[in-house]
Amino acid sequence: MSQPPDAVRRRRELDLLRIFACFVQFPFHTAKVFDFDPAYHVKNAVASGAMDLFAAFAHVWRMPLFFFIAGFAAATALSSRRTMAFVQDRFTRLLPPLMVGLLLFAPAIKYLERLGGIDLRPSGLRPVEGPFTLDYLDFYGRFMTRLNQFTWSHLWFLVYLLLFTLIFTWAIRRIALAYDRWPGHGGWLVLPGVALAAAEILLRPRFGDLPNLFGDFANLAVETLFFFMGAIVSRQPRIEARLTARPLLLLALGLGSFVVYYLGEAAYGPWALGARGIAAWCLVIGLLGLGRRIMRRESAFDRYMGEATLPLYVLHHLPVVALAFAVVPLALPLWVKAAIICFGSIAVTFAAYHLIVRPFGPLRFLFGLKPRRRQAARE
Repeated sequence: MSQPPDAVRRRRELDLLRIFACFVQFPFHTAKVFDFDPAYHVKNAVASGAMDLFAAFAHVWRMPLFFFIAGFAAATALSSRRTMAFVQDRFTRLLPPLMVGLLLFAPAIKYLERLGGIDLRPSGLRPVEGPFTLDYLDFYGRFMTRLNQFTWSHLWFLVYLLLFTLIFTWAIRRIALAYDRWPGHGGWLVLPGVALAAAEILLRPRFGDLPNLFGDFANLAVETLFFFMGAIVSRQPRIEARLTARPLLLLALGLGSFVVYYLGEAAYGPWALGARGIAAWCLVIGLLGLGRRIMRRESAFDRYMGEATLPLYVLHHLPVVALAFAVVPLALPLWVKAAIICFGSIAVTFAAYHLIVRPFGPLRFLFGLKPRRRQAARE
């Protein structure tokens, strides 16, 4: 198959953004322990306005960025690979870590949640009725057989990516083969932001923010748009050039829109949610443009993290929740608790990845990694 010049060229700025978003997961989930939103696995008795601000800000753009990068990667891969080979590769990389996470990590997260007096179900947060007295083995059986005991926690991202692979591969392939055929006019900058604002205003108040798939039409609409825009940008250089021409301006607009959303939601209700959609679009595209301008020579750290992001994503949430469960009851200042949870979970997650997952072929496969090259094994 004839390929455009960049069909197989690695876009290092996307690797850097993926690494950045991976690290943001740790302070984001730490902040969720202390923010005002009650729908999290472990909550501190005293909330923090600063933590709430950071959690809300990171929540606006971090998962849209992941889906944008996923769409970008999917279209790039489909420009040089057959459809079935692409689908097989995606399922080989995503399904094993999803199953490992559902079997090993999600039940433990849910168990700690219930021990802490919280019951976050697929339908939303429920009042706790009486003390929770099940031991872990009895609870594990219920987790696997009763929907109201189930959670996939942060693993919803992998579920949605697998679903997008099944539903959208044909359309993404059409986009992948239409290399540099579309005009790069200004509508590509404005219309996605308008569509996201409309989705937030019309869908978010009704369907909420819980990624439970069966009733998650607000998130599905937003993430689908970012997934397709990532695919379009990857194959249309003129559109990418238009979108990334002024990254600092876009980041400023994104920050301003976020402030409108964050401060105006209580006063203006659903209308303020439109600013959330605009903020997400401006911040993601602004980060893409900024990433193109701060490119540096690839380092050993970049290569290490380039393959580590998926297993680190799968591994990171249980250490956050477990440390929060242990630290929250202690008589410590809030910021000390947050530091212990954040930096402790980073240490535990990286140690588990580097010492247990990365060196061993079977575990690499189970966490979505390719076999190690011989030269890497000698390092």
